[in-house]
Amino acid sequence: MKPESLRETIINSVHSNNLSGRPLSLAVSGGPDSMAMAHVLITSNPKLHSEIEILHFNHQIRGKEAKSDSDFVKNFFKLLDVPTFVSQGNVLALSKKNKMSVEAAARTARFEFFATHISQSKRNSVLTLGHNFDDQAETILMHAIRGSGLNGLQGMAKLSTQTIQGLALKIFRPMLSVSRESILKYCEDYDIPWKADSTNFSTEYTRNSIRLELIPSLKKYNPEISKSLVKLGNLARRDHDYIQSKIEEIWPSIATTSNGVIVLNINRLQRLDASLTWRILKKAATDMKGDEHNLTYNHVELMLDITKGISGRSVNLPGKVIATKSYDTLLISKSNDDFLPAPVLNRPTGIATPGTTVTDRWKISAFLKPCNFSSENKNVKRVKSTFLNKDLMNQSLWVRSRNPGDVFQPSGMKNTKKLQDFMVDSKIPRIDRDSVPLIVSNMGIAAVVGWRVAEWAMPSKSEHSLYIEFDPEKY
Repeated sequence: MKPESLRETIINSVHSNNLSGRPLSLAVSGGPDSMAMAHVLITSNPKLHSEIEILHFNHQIRGKEAKSDSDFVKNFFKLLDVPTFVSQGNVLALSKKNKMSVEAAARTARFEFFATHISQSKRNSVLTLGHNFDDQAETILMHAIRGSGLNGLQGMAKLSTQTIQGLALKIFRPMLSVSRESILKYCEDYDIPWKADSTNFSTEYTRNSIRLELIPSLKKYNPEISKSLVKLGNLARRDHDYIQSKIEEIWPSIATTSNGVIVLNINRLQRLDASLTWRILKKAATDMKGDEHNLTYNHVELMLDITKGISGRSVNLPGKVIATKSYDTLLISKSNDDFLPAPVLNRPTGIATPGTTVTDRWKISAFLKPCNFSSENKNVKRVKSTFLNKDLMNQSLWVRSRNPGDVFQPSGMKNTKKLQDFMVDSKIPRIDRDSVPLIVSNMGIAAVVGWRVAEWAMPSKSEHSLYIEFDPEKY
């Protein structure tokens, strides 16, 4: 590729992605890729009409060498009168603290800086990265080694949006079709200085090992291995885009959103092809989380597994997301640090009256007390309590969660109604219905704790009542 071809490729990519006139934040490490990209965009700006700035992050891995690179970037673009912003972070400490690879920690710290800066600047700029054709091939191979599906086999997208620390970050990669060799030739022809990163030659890092050892080895079998890998990525992207269009088409018939909870119809979900079922589950988790970072194949498999089990089973997902089966639905919701929906009590647990009963979820206290309904707490995330007729102490009481076909006679009503209908009418959030404790006797459901007492279990106002309290904080 001739040097001018690189320039045309970048400029055409800006235009074809409708980014002309859009502010661009160029991530510049000081290496040849980002320096060449910055040179093209800055010198072509009269045609692009973009407000350009430079962002540089010092990972503090290489000590004085890294500081030298930061100074180089800052001084070079200062002479060109291009706004330059430099930040730094202790990546090795971050890696140790979060028990992640140095590569992952470096990317996390770098992108958090990019996202925060762009958000705070309020320029709505596009983060522009210098990844090239060879980087793309390495990425696809790395994802294949890790067992990725179509999504990973696509490699990097030319234009994408990621969510970093809750901040939406638009990312542009204009050089994915440009070879590393062409970039070095461009820097040579235009006399563009650049800095070499010594860690790029260390096989301690996965990507470097793939670049320096695996790909050269694979070239013995296919001299054009990089082209073949990128071709694989293009084919994967084509198929992935088609499948995604089908997902978007059928999503409304499978999923609804209620009170911030994504509700999936399991019966309809299970009638889909296995490929679509799997992707619907992943979409639900990704939409609730805000991105798919750290969401793995195993997480989606766990979601699939609980759709086939009993009601009440749940699985915790990254980003404080929880998936819970509730009869014929799968509920995808955000969990709080201090609350997770209680598991279904598969077997009724006897309540000591008076006395204290401890289950895997509740500490249950029962004793006589003057009746005061105002003390009942309907906040399903805290203490739940109820007052019952003291005569119920003379018979056995149990606690359990709801079962299909349950009926209930709410106070003030002469007839029973389906418990499901009562919960809907009472606006009990769908995600909480399986975790609401029910007090039952041989006569039926005496109380939907924290919500309503049965007509036949109402306490007398003229005497002490049986007070039962459920404390989730002490289980």
